[in-house]
Amino acid sequence: MFDRGCALLAILAAASYSYGFRVWLLAAAALIVSLLTEWCCLYLRKRPFTRANLDAGLCGVILLLMLPASVPFSLLIMSCIFAIIFGRQLLGGRENPVVHPAAAGFCFAMLNQRAAVTMFSKRFGAIPLAGADAGALVSGISDTFNRGRGLSGHAVDWLTGLPNQPLGTGSVVLLAVVAAVLVLRKAANGWVLLPAVAFSAFCSVLLGFMRQPAVQIIGLCLTNQFLFSVIFLHADPAFSPPDLAGSLYGVALAGASVILTRVLFITDAPVMLAVLLSPAALKLCELMRRYQPQNGGADGAERNEASAVPGSGTD
Repeated sequence: MFDRGCALLAILAAASYSYGFRVWLLAAAALIVSLLTEWCCLYLRKRPFTRANLDAGLCGVILLLMLPASVPFSLLIMSCIFAIIFGRQLLGGRENPVVHPAAAGFCFAMLNQRAAVTMFSKRFGAIPLAGADAGALVSGISDTFNRGRGLSGHAVDWLTGLPNQPLGTGSVVLLAVVAAVLVLRKAANGWVLLPAVAFSAFCSVLLGFMRQPAVQIIGLCLTNQFLFSVIFLHADPAFSPPDLAGSLYGVALAGASVILTRVLFITDAPVMLAVLLSPAALKLCELMRRYQPQNGGADGAERNEASAVPGSGTD
């Protein structure tokens, strides 16, 4: 939780540099509302609020980073409440998670105010606390890229960030560094993340008819919140299958994402797939739990025998 929190803090700092102090107010609202909702739900269920429940606040921040900097406070607050109550507490809680709460909250926001979720600021700059005017907002770059029209701006902008994007998906460089650190720290499931990115990049280059492969790969990571959602939703160790099952899930995610975004032109499909593919992830986790004890075989028996011998193991 600490590693993921630090990664989110770095992304928030980059977003606040681009959009001003309003980003920190949104983050505070998402964090506080998510934690208060978690506490209220646990109080009604007569369960204690422990330090482990603080990750509910991270869910609220992840949800915020999938939204525009101009998102209304009211929509963010309602989405965080929905994410914790329905996406977290009613679907297994921390002990038996079914779907990532942030993905459920994003779907709620999309269904309620689609325009507020899919419209972005034209350029970097401080956004008024009350929000940006509707006339100052434009559609994102995802739909343009999905229809084969490439990316706008200069090459450096593709790496450092484009303005008409959600808060957490501006810079490919920052997200790549975050992904590497979280995988090395085992705060993100590399078995899911690496196959998903690799297979999606391969499919994206093929769909681009092998022209400008670097642009195709950068566009894949920037648009549709693909890289951000893979890091913080699909590769979350609490929700993703381990080992080879995770690689299978990552490839399936990549294939479904490419079809939905590049063929059916559904923007932000990778985030929605965190909800749609959750039954498959749970099934793969169950299969791995059944397989691993059998796979232990004689080695597992030897370890058990060794631990039973005095002085052979740790106390």
